[in-house]
Amino acid sequence: MGPAAAEVLRAEGIDALAVHQLTPELAERIAGARTVIFLDADAGTAPGEIAIANVPVVAGALKPMEHHASPPALLRLAREVYGARPDAWLIAMGGADFDLGDSLSDLGKLAVAKAVAEVSARQCARLRSK
Repeated sequence: MGPAAAEVLRAEGIDALAVHQLTPELAERIAGARTVIFLDADAGTAPGEIAIANVPVVAGALKPMEHHASPPALLRLAREVYGARPDAWLIAMGGADFDLGDSLSDLGKLAVAKAVAEVSARQCARLRSK
C-alpha cells in the first residue's frame, strides 16, 4: 500500500519515497524536510480506512549496528546527527488482504486514496501558510 501511495504522490509532484524497510540512512533525507509523513499498511486499522497520528521522537533510537528503524527512531537520529526537527505524521492504511500479490484489493485502493488525499491536503495547507 505504501509504494502505491508513493507512486500517486510522485505523480502529483510531491516528494515521496517508497521503501520496504526504514533504515538509518533515511535520517539524512528526513533532516532535509520540513514535514515527514510515513505511510504504511496496518492490519490494526479497519480495511479501507486510515488512522493518523503524530510521530514523537522517543528515547529508544537506533542501537549500534541496527539495520532497520522505526519512525520515532529515525526522527531522533535526524535530530541528534543533523539538528533537524521536522513535523512528522504516520498514516496507517487498513487493508483486507495482506498476502503477497501484484495488486491491491478494493478496500486497499480506498485506503491508499484516502491517505493520498490527506497528504495532498496537508501539502496544500503547508503551502498556504508560507
